[in-house]
Amino acid sequence: MQSSVGRAGAGLIDPRTGRAATLVVLLGLTGLSLGCGEGRTARTPASAGAGAPTPGGTAVVGVAAGGTTLLPPLAGAALDFELGTALFLGLNYASWRGGALDYEPGHSLGLARTWTLSPERAELTYQLDTRKRWSDGQPIRARDVVFTYGLLADTALALPLSSTTVHIDSVVAVDDSTVTFFFDHAYPGMLFDTGVGIIPEHVYGTLPRESMQGMAGLEPADAEGAAGLVVSGPFRLDTWRPTEMIGLARNDRSVTPALLDRLVVRVVPDEVTRAAELRVGSLDAAQLNSFRQAAALAREEGIRIQRAPQRGYDYIAWNPAAHSAFGDPVVRHALSLAIDRGALIRALDMVGYSEPAWGPYGSLFSTLQSEPPDDPMYDPAEARRLLESAGWVDADGDGVRERGAERFDFELTTSAGNERRESAVQIIERQLADVGVVARIRTEEFNALFGRAIGRDYSAVLLGWQVGLDPDIAIFWGDPSSPLNVVGYDDAETVALIDSAQAQATAAEAAPYWRRAGARVASDYPYAFLWYFDLPLGVGSRLQDVEVDASGFGHTMHRWWIPPASRRDRADP
Repeated sequence: MQSSVGRAGAGLIDPRTGRAATLVVLLGLTGLSLGCGEGRTARTPASAGAGAPTPGGTAVVGVAAGGTTLLPPLAGAALDFELGTALFLGLNYASWRGGALDYEPGHSLGLARTWTLSPERAELTYQLDTRKRWSDGQPIRARDVVFTYGLLADTALALPLSSTTVHIDSVVAVDDSTVTFFFDHAYPGMLFDTGVGIIPEHVYGTLPRESMQGMAGLEPADAEGAAGLVVSGPFRLDTWRPTEMIGLARNDRSVTPALLDRLVVRVVPDEVTRAAELRVGSLDAAQLNSFRQAAALAREEGIRIQRAPQRGYDYIAWNPAAHSAFGDPVVRHALSLAIDRGALIRALDMVGYSEPAWGPYGSLFSTLQSEPPDDPMYDPAEARRLLESAGWVDADGDGVRERGAERFDFELTTSAGNERRESAVQIIERQLADVGVVARIRTEEFNALFGRAIGRDYSAVLLGWQVGLDPDIAIFWGDPSSPLNVVGYDDAETVALIDSAQAQATAAEAAPYWRRAGARVASDYPYAFLWYFDLPLGVGSRLQDVEVDASGFGHTMHRWWIPPASRRDRADP
């Protein structure tokens, strides 16, 4: 019997906008990278004398911020995505090669052994690999795919990855091992949108859907994997303390089980502490958000710095609902011109790791990247002239501009514990003061600040996005109701360009529209785009075959290993 989920019943489209309520990637450490060449893969080979990879041992990774869920359809934070394929497989698997995603049919980290497109390319059929089973021994079936995409399509849940369903008319389980996606038209992102990690219908299908956003069903499994969180990936859940750590153990039911016995992911918000623990060996790898720390660690024997290139950017979002000045593109342009990105990059030791940003596409999408503006990116004299033209003048001579009775004075908030951002706002505060604008600095714990950002409960905020590997920017700029459109940007020309890009059948046909949409956003200055940069990962001498590319570090964790002589029996935080 066929089972299916369809657009009419599942509410795939937001009735207010005609498009999906969208949300994707967030960041814990965040940024769009830079200057490293497309498709670069950094791999830490086995050390001399380490021998061949063998199973066993425990590795410990320190991360800047915890995750929000272990279930891929609910993912929102950077760590959620990093750990995605460690626990749950999607239908397909892709690597970043030559500036684009390269999908590999039959890959061991994909649930499907093959897929086919219909002649008109609006139907995509997957044949599941029947060797792959859930960790409780149950077969993985097409109805699990239907169930997962039914959750994603439920707008009442407002799930982060709901944007993947916007062009899916229905998902049909043809039989136990065959599932077909029916689209409203052919477009370049069909494989991308059907690649979300699949979760088991027999575990979650009886739960009230609203409980899915809590901790239901996220208990650790026992040694045989017969209880607790039921997974399909190379690891199973061993320990789960959301604000402290996630412990993963090898999933021996996987077709591709991890080499490590155990992988502990520890939340260590303070970067100085992460670096210190990496030095002494209590961490085997550590996320870094300060290039000053990365450069210092790179000089130390036994520590290597791997980079995930081009995966985010830092920005200042101006909330037009919080201050009248931020609703004026002339003022936003002036504020952008007042920020000396080159000086900031030098002061933050980001030279060689980063480049100034001027729009939503960085070097990761080099063919879509907007041309740098003709005028200088830093021009405080022009910033002053534009502010004057917009009516913001210093009439009383106190060094602060006013328009009528309103002072140009606002709160600029960033995430606490992120050395790069905390240092940046201090410098930006002085640069804005030089043109007569007062930014009062505040820091706040990341999760609380992010919640306020998506709720538009802020004045100005310095944050960053860790971007997806698809060029679609609709989640940020195409829908004013999208949670990740934190400034409520609503521009008809941009929306039309995004809609045109999404209507194309191939990436090559869509590219001119994405390029023009990005240029349009850049010229409107809804953000002060700051810089694109690499995301560094410090790796200690014990851990072998760590491979980092634009996909991050999580997608190859199943291949990490530790030589027997260097192993610890178990590492508990």
